[in-house]
Amino acid sequence: MIQVLNRAFDILDYLSSEPEEAKGLGEIASDLGLHPATCANILKTMLRRGFVDQDAPKGGYRLGPSAYRLARNGPYRKDLVAAAEAPMISLAKELQETVLIAVLRQYERVILFQVEGNQNLQVRSDIVSRTEVYRTVTGRLLLAYLPDERLESFIIARGLPGRGVWAGVKTKAQLIAALRKIRKDGKVIDTSQPEIAAAAYPIWQNDTVVAALGLFLPKFRFKGEHRRKVLAGLEATANEITRRLSESAERKDS
Repeated sequence: MIQVLNRAFDILDYLSSEPEEAKGLGEIASDLGLHPATCANILKTMLRRGFVDQDAPKGGYRLGPSAYRLARNGPYRKDLVAAAEAPMISLAKELQETVLIAVLRQYERVILFQVEGNQNLQVRSDIVSRTEVYRTVTGRLLLAYLPDERLESFIIARGLPGRGVWAGVKTKAQLIAALRKIRKDGKVIDTSQPEIAAAAYPIWQNDTVVAALGLFLPKFRFKGEHRRKVLAGLEATANEITRRLSESAERKDS
């Protein structure tokens, strides 16, 4: 038996017992009888491969998206999906447009939940797809709310937007200015693409942006009264999801 693989599977089993609860390094190592340094090295590899997730650079660990793709252990980040599902379905039905919720994991934007806004309303809670952060409105919004040190780490790891990725953003100074504008506006609206328009609003939890609510649609429909309804609906729905997350946390603490 290869010992390091056995220990990695032990960690997966341990985290899967309470998949939405973040566990600290010391707690994992102690409960599994591992040396902290050994446990940290294994978790580092598992984090890089997406089998565990980490709330912050020194935060706790929980199951990551790769584990959910393999095990189908319900939707990844069930707390967010549970809070977002009903409001998102309502918004997609009202606007007949596609709505999604995304988070930033490591250096990628990950879709947690998506509702297709057409006559045959389709709900996708089993997807965990990844996209380059710079290319999407939800990715840009999530990046804008990162703490300075995490943003710097992101830039070091991923570099700057390449040619044609983000209109008007090529240098670091331009990137910082664009992200500051997003934070000031509290939203992202992108109509720079030839055929698609998109917008995103932040979802908060404990004074931190934990997800982005996004909507995309054909550009020719994003005008006049429909544009107003899209933006107002997105903002109201993001606020509702934020409220539900807060209430869920309060119930859990009580």
